[in-house]
Amino acid sequence: MYLSKLEQLPDEILLEICIYLKPFDIINSFGQLNSRLERTISQYRRDADLHHLTFSQFQRWSNHLLSYTAESIINLVVSNWNSPGQIYYFNQLTRNYNSLHELFPNIKQLRLIDFTNDDIEILSKLDMIEKIFIDADALITLSYSTHILLDKYLFCSFNHFKEIRLWGVENGIRLQHNINIIENFHLERLTISVALLDDLILMFRRSPNLIHFNAEVVQYNTKELRQNATLEMLPKYIKFFHFQTTDQYVLSYEDLDKLVSNMPTIELLSLDLDTNDLNYADGYNWHNLLSSLWNLTHTYFKIRISLTSDMKPVDIDSILESFQPANLPICCYADSKVLHIDTIPYDMTQFKTNMSVTISPNAKLAKTTNIELFQQRPRRVQTLIVDGQHDSTSIDDWLCVISRFSEIEILQVNAVNILEDENNSIENNNKNIRLPHLSYLHYIRSTSCKVHIPFFKFLANNTIVSPQLKALSMMYGDFIYLCKRLSGFSLERINELWLYGGEADGHVTLKDINLLLKTFPCLYHFVFNNQSSRLMNRHIQSITEMILRSSPKLISFRISCNKGSLKLSSLMDNETCNAWIKQICNLNNHEQIHVIINKKMLSVWK
Repeated sequence: MYLSKLEQLPDEILLEICIYLKPFDIINSFGQLNSRLERTISQYRRDADLHHLTFSQFQRWSNHLLSYTAESIINLVVSNWNSPGQIYYFNQLTRNYNSLHELFPNIKQLRLIDFTNDDIEILSKLDMIEKIFIDADALITLSYSTHILLDKYLFCSFNHFKEIRLWGVENGIRLQHNINIIENFHLERLTISVALLDDLILMFRRSPNLIHFNAEVVQYNTKELRQNATLEMLPKYIKFFHFQTTDQYVLSYEDLDKLVSNMPTIELLSLDLDTNDLNYADGYNWHNLLSSLWNLTHTYFKIRISLTSDMKPVDIDSILESFQPANLPICCYADSKVLHIDTIPYDMTQFKTNMSVTISPNAKLAKTTNIELFQQRPRRVQTLIVDGQHDSTSIDDWLCVISRFSEIEILQVNAVNILEDENNSIENNNKNIRLPHLSYLHYIRSTSCKVHIPFFKFLANNTIVSPQLKALSMMYGDFIYLCKRLSGFSLERINELWLYGGEADGHVTLKDINLLLKTFPCLYHFVFNNQSSRLMNRHIQSITEMILRSSPKLISFRISCNKGSLKLSSLMDNETCNAWIKQICNLNNHEQIHVIINKKMLSVWK
């Protein structure tokens, strides 16, 4: 029998090739060829990742590959991100089953990305699944009924969940406090973003056997707590506890002390929070707190304390001195509005998780209790957020901080205020900066929308600095300012673009959209969200046509608003809208495309 060159390759080489392919491509290309290849790619039949599929690829999977792989699937990922409507379509495939377990008899883990109100049917079919991960769509507000159903099926029903992740819900998930408590004895790992501290305490009552708890509280409530965190209800076996909030009123230091000191089994403690309580800056308080945790092996925190004009000037040296007895190495520095205190080094290896670090350009001036630890290379930092607070800063300050975190995959720079004529020789002065894994750049607001062009180009267009960069998100006003000053310049490496608009960004015009498309000619995915529909409604239909006609490689497109309604009333009929979109995209009648249209959003998946 004659063997092709591919079949002559050893398994090690074939698996090396698979690293560069999507799981779908591996199964679609190598599956059902011969028994040897079947054994080689067996892992990819167990892990079904539908993330980033085109609509035709998803149809190929559902019509042909699903029956071939269903019994093998253990881990399943279904995603609306860059494939809007995929979870809905997946639900249609399972509509004749009472449980996903009937279709996938060996399934143990399910992940749903960019979950929306249209996807709730799947919640009643999670029986026998051990791990469920749900990330909500940040641009679509979940309805009250969706909150209720998430709470019902994840936490108020008898199930087999050992691990739950429920994250990204705008303003946090709201739980039901007026129903009987069902204790989830199987649940050991929980990652959740809740609305109020009340909801966090309720989760303690529902999950008595938690070992790993990663919690965010989004809002502060002035009303008295409905749930009182008594000693009896706190987890008895918890080893990992992470708490975060960006609302500076949510958790005072006194409340943190009461909470954490009554969980003596904690081995790994992590905090990431904004606060207005200066007691967090007292190392003696930390010494007393941590001494009550007998099993504690590692503490990591990032504290941002709001500074007001009526406060006394902050004495950094006194803060550092107070942390010496706690044997807790930290770095400390202050902006005009925020006091930053971080433990060092930036390393989450012991926590076995990646982390996000929020920092300031003024971190260049940080003082520390241990210079050797401060200078250690950060490890397992996936996301770096550098917030300039619109304070006037230099390029050197920004790049000095960013360059320390060379392994990041996501970089977000906020509130940038760099003088326009400063340091145009940026590339010559920063030749050694490398961000080899950076894939996503979020450039969120410059002062007066005036993007510093050399700084932006250094991060976004220098293939030596960021060879893997493919995605960009910006505010619309900043973006148009940028495009106008890059006339004749194109960023072909960016294939995913997210734009966000508000009152400060002005109305959306056809002229500006045309300029945008010339600057970014190779888009595969484009999301445009505006706070108000009135800022784009004047040309909404023409804008949509221009984007779809000018971007032949586009796989997904979404245009949406938070307030008001998109004026596409003549296209509200799905059949008419599908025909219109197909005509724009030059698709034949038999070619399939998925369109979602309502008052708040138009999305296309092709």
